[in-house]
Order: sequence, then C-alpha cells, then structure tokens
Amino acid sequence: MAELRVENLEFSRGDFRLQLDKLQIQPGEKVAVLGENGSGKSTLLQLLCGVLHGTGKIFYAGQGLQNIPVAQRARLFSLLTQFSEVIFPFSVEEVVLFGRFPHAQGNSFSAEDRSLSEQQLEKLDLLQLRDRQFNQLSGGEKRRVMLARVLNQQAPIIYLDEPNASLDIRHTLEIFELLRDRDETVISPVHDINLAERFFERFLLLKQGQLLADVRREELTPELLTETYDVQVTSGAAAFTFQHQ
Repeated sequence: MAELRVENLEFSRGDFRLQLDKLQIQPGEKVAVLGENGSGKSTLLQLLCGVLHGTGKIFYAGQGLQNIPVAQRARLFSLLTQFSEVIFPFSVEEVVLFGRFPHAQGNSFSAEDRSLSEQQLEKLDLLQLRDRQFNQLSGGEKRRVMLARVLNQQAPIIYLDEPNASLDIRHTLEIFELLRDRDETVISPVHDINLAERFFERFLLLKQGQLLADVRREELTPELLTETYDVQVTSGAAAFTFQHQ
C-alpha cells in the first residue's frame, strides 16, 4: 500500500488557479472530493496522476512522482477519467483485460490475468456483455466496463472521476458498496453529496481552486456545504430513500 503526500501544489490555466498547501492520505482511506463545477476536482486528480504538471511536490510512499517511471506509476495508481472512449473495435472482455498490462509479461496475458479479468466482469455485472464491442454499449455500460478495467489494474490507489456518471440507481449502489469494501485507497470527485456522505469517510471540499476544508464524515456539516456550494443546505429526511437489495 502507498501513502500519498502533497506539499505546496499549484497549477494555473488561464484565470483558474488551483492551490493545495498540504495533504496526506493514508493507505486504504476512502476520500470524496466535493465542490462546484470548475472548483478544480478533475484538475486535482490529473495533477496527482501526472497527467497535468504544476509546481510543488507529490509523493507516493515517500518517492517523488517526477522520479517514478511511467510503467511503475501504473502499479501505484489507476485513473478513471470523466470521459473514456475506445477507438478500435475491442470487446468488453478485451477492454477489461487491458487493465492487466502493468502486470503482464511482455505482450502476453497469463492465466491469472484472465482469471482476474473474469472476476471483474462478474463484480461489475458484465458477464453477459463480455463479447459485445465496447463502442456498441450504452453510456452506463461503458462506464462499468472502464471501471472494471481500472479495478483490474490492482493499483493500491484508485482515482475515480465521477464513477457513477450515466449509471442507474442499482449499479450506482452496487459500485459504491464495492468501492467502500475494497482495501485500496479511493479518491473520487462525487456530485451527489448524499451518496458521498454514505459511502466515504473523508471529504476534501474545494472552492475556486482552494481547499476549503478537509474533514471526516461527522464533521461534514450543512454550514460547511452551504459555504462550499453557495446554496442553502439543511440536514433532514430526504424526499426519496434508495436502498440496494
């Protein structure tokens, strides 16, 4: 498992500026990133993965990100972006299997790689779609396939940008329960505050590129959310309650 540590991280693009003075996330933590659109949630994930480059320091298990070879990074963390497309006509099973590339010997997959892929297909309710071409799937089905690929990578840190985008209620609950019960660190921007509060234990609240708060579940108050989203937030019974059976 790998500890994540950030010091004096800054990134600018046009009029937008992201600044994060200090952050430390322990192995196995489940961290939701909350904030309005444009607050810097996706930008933060891309910086932590080295997709974007700012100033400051990012450490994985004490080693600076800039000193970690790309091949080794794939064994440290995996990333599910907001939008994922596959150009070539690969099947669902092939796309999920691609998650094993960081562990493959040469260009071939082992029996273990295929067995682990089978497990991910089952966990994400994809067995019946395994032979379908990825590009023939619905948006929600594609999302589950890409999540299966990311989980199949078996990296100790998983970055998920809106993992339940395009998913129906049943699959949303199944996936959040799956993530909650896994051993890996999970860091994920989430739009649905109620879902985030139910399945995550720690919350980073971003506002206009600044870390407004870093709190545990019991510290996530209506007042703090009101300040984060510039809307009035109150606690109480929701109009609808969904429970996964």
